[in-house]
Amino acid sequence: MRRVDERHGVYRIKNATVKHLEQMERLRLERLRRVYKLLNARGLSCYPERPLWPDEWFHFVVYRRDLLAVDLTKIARDAELSASLDRVLSSIRYSYSHTKAPTTGQLHDALRKLSSAKVVRNSPAHRHLTVA
Repeated sequence: MRRVDERHGVYRIKNATVKHLEQMERLRLERLRRVYKLLNARGLSCYPERPLWPDEWFHFVVYRRDLLAVDLTKIARDAELSASLDRVLSSIRYSYSHTKAPTTGQLHDALRKLSSAKVVRNSPAHRHLTVA
């Protein structure tokens, strides 16, 4: 959680990091499932949504859900932010194995760009659409 907060709400974790932290010779899928469950219980989301395999070279993305509440008027004016939002929506729409689903690196970059857009606060003076 500290690394997620330090990196503006999104962090990419290598499976080898989990293996190193538990100080075991092999990383097991059951351990990755427990890590995902713990992260979800703390209000964080993971991509892919479920761990797929315990390959040490594989990465997964951990992010705060509030990054998905963005000002659509700001995104509509910026093509780069718009492309980032499309990539995030593709990660939600398609399963990780789908050809249109982004890789973990692509989603990580897209979420970092969206974190630069200000989060919408609901107030009577500012009524914008939000994606959440």
